[in-house]
Amino acid sequence: MRRLHALFHSLSIIILLLFLPGCWDRREINELAFISSLAFDLENDECIVTAEIIRPAAVTGGGEGGGGGGTAAALPQRNAIIAIDRGNTLYAAGRKLALRLPRRAYVAHTTGVLVGEDLARQGLKEVLDFLDRQQEFRRSTFILLTRGPAKEVLIRAQGGLEATLGREIAGLDKWVRVSGYGFIPSIHDVLVDLSTGAAATAIPVLELSPQPFPPVIGAPTSRGATSRESNKQGAPRTPEPEIVRTVRLNGTGLFHHDKLVGWLDERQTRGLAWVRNQVNRAILELQCPEDKKRISVEITEARSKTKFQDRNSQLQSIINLKVEGNLLEQQCFHDYTSEEAIKSLESQMAIVITEEINSAIAQAKKAGTDVFDFGGALYRKNPKLWKQIQPHWEEEFKKLPITIQVEVKLRRTGLTGRPWQPKAH
Repeated sequence: MRRLHALFHSLSIIILLLFLPGCWDRREINELAFISSLAFDLENDECIVTAEIIRPAAVTGGGEGGGGGGTAAALPQRNAIIAIDRGNTLYAAGRKLALRLPRRAYVAHTTGVLVGEDLARQGLKEVLDFLDRQQEFRRSTFILLTRGPAKEVLIRAQGGLEATLGREIAGLDKWVRVSGYGFIPSIHDVLVDLSTGAAATAIPVLELSPQPFPPVIGAPTSRGATSRESNKQGAPRTPEPEIVRTVRLNGTGLFHHDKLVGWLDERQTRGLAWVRNQVNRAILELQCPEDKKRISVEITEARSKTKFQDRNSQLQSIINLKVEGNLLEQQCFHDYTSEEAIKSLESQMAIVITEEINSAIAQAKKAGTDVFDFGGALYRKNPKLWKQIQPHWEEEFKKLPITIQVEVKLRRTGLTGRPWQPKAH
């Protein structure tokens, strides 16, 4: 009886296994084209999609890596190919682009998306809808803005340290946080900003940053000549340096709802970052009092809080910012170990930070977009009042009185107290 029961149990398992589904939706890795970054543009009412696709050799280890080229003097090249096409919609352009690829385009590992200026001025609605609606796209994908066509940056960028532009964007996101210039938002961040509060957001600008690349002495130049070759007069020819087009972050685009309406420069971008608690590390360049030489102070902590007050029936906002830092470098011989000198330096730090915030606020008010999220702070304090003001918040924000209070504490002066002094003769 036990044997019959065991046999029946085994047959049941075998029959059930026959009806289990297999890997019906499997995707072989050698049949996929992994897209590292994308660029979206608008040109003559047509959508243009540009894709950076990782070369298989870069994945399997058959390539030269991020530097490429094979020789020390060769220009760095990306381990990627570029595909581009256009259509009346982004989806149509993407499908046309797929016809140029021998593999299925796979966007689940896309690191960054670039949006061109013309498309951004018309609005991000189509881009955000396209990215959020696709099953393979991840909301953690970074989004950046370009001045001019985004495809120009994606196509012309060469890099050098990373194999793809997508990897460079991921690296920039890590290190921009320690520079004090905010962060690179994800698609999710932008969607949240535009769906809550004042429906405003800020997206950093990615641009090409040409850098000279001098070849090794004796190596062929771009014209095929070497440093030892002579011109017609018999004089040695000087090799002409090549140009490497790296990328960098430079400024920020301001958006009201989903449309680009203004810009912030680097200094104003940090002013925005102070208020939005996005400064993890930063360097402030100050001046010595006696000879105007430079001092470097590292910001180690910054915490901002926005409050609202109703004074004489007028709504006012107060930004309270607490900052701590360390003295890292000084070019002068001024002694900053005394309490009076430290207080003077802290006061100078507060003035610089306040100026950066004021400049950013003035630019945001001029553009009419509340990227500082004062509207969100007002909603949290008084939801009923916010509901009344929200329909005309743009005008209310432009005339909103804003007070900035910066409290600075200089914690340390490094391993050295007093500055080094040269030996007197």
